[in-house]
Amino acid sequence: MRLIAYRLYEPIHTKGVFQDIYDSLNDMNAELLASDEEAARNEAQREEWLTNITHDLKTPLSPIRGHAELLADPEYPITEADRIEFGQVILKNAEYAGALVNDLKLTYQLKNGMIPLNMRQANLTRFLKESIIDILNQPDYSDRNISFIGEDKEISYSFDERLLKRAINNLIINALIHNPEGTVIRIGIQATDKTRITIEDHGRGMDAEEVSRLFERYYRGTNTDEKAEGTGLGMAIAKQIIELHGGDIFVESAPDAGTNITICFPLSNSD
Repeated sequence: MRLIAYRLYEPIHTKGVFQDIYDSLNDMNAELLASDEEAARNEAQREEWLTNITHDLKTPLSPIRGHAELLADPEYPITEADRIEFGQVILKNAEYAGALVNDLKLTYQLKNGMIPLNMRQANLTRFLKESIIDILNQPDYSDRNISFIGEDKEISYSFDERLLKRAINNLIINALIHNPEGTVIRIGIQATDKTRITIEDHGRGMDAEEVSRLFERYYRGTNTDEKAEGTGLGMAIAKQIIELHGGDIFVESAPDAGTNITICFPLSNSD
């Protein structure tokens, strides 16, 4: 047992009266080594996450400080155009920093069960359509192609509208920003043995590594030519919210073949 505790144990494979004992020791040793590997991976991810957070918090602070110093410098000739431009830069970066802090707070609260749920029975079909309309009403996505595919049939479920909307919006907007502008995003819902919500596109797709890491906190995919301006927490937050509502989320994707995200909920739940 001491050798196992110090990770010095060498598995013993034998037959006879002590076979069960050695098999148990071998299994215990294997489980401890697997646990050590998992702990090492988690620690590496945590350190990478903290490094990325620190970097991204510094990113908006640099232009905020630089432009604020110019505004505060009595010897720098500030024109009205400069004042407006500098103010816009400061506001944009301050909003980004605020969004990052808010997303960090939300993912922590979701992980630790600190979010009070305002659950009520409502029509998921109507909810999805309204979410699509809200996104298309945003100036950044007003010319994008998002379509609803499915029957105009009421599918009732108990959910927190504010939180679930956050999850659905994160998933749809992620599909928009990681695909060319002409890509069609198809949203569907159907109720058979389960209630299934699908978010499908035939865009750039992802490789196996990207799919496996898609819902990691602070992971950003590499299949976009544009600078990622999101906080890197959107997909992790979406998954946490869906699981909080008793659902599961699955991803199928391949490079140049598009992506299909499926959310599964039970047919019904209680308030």
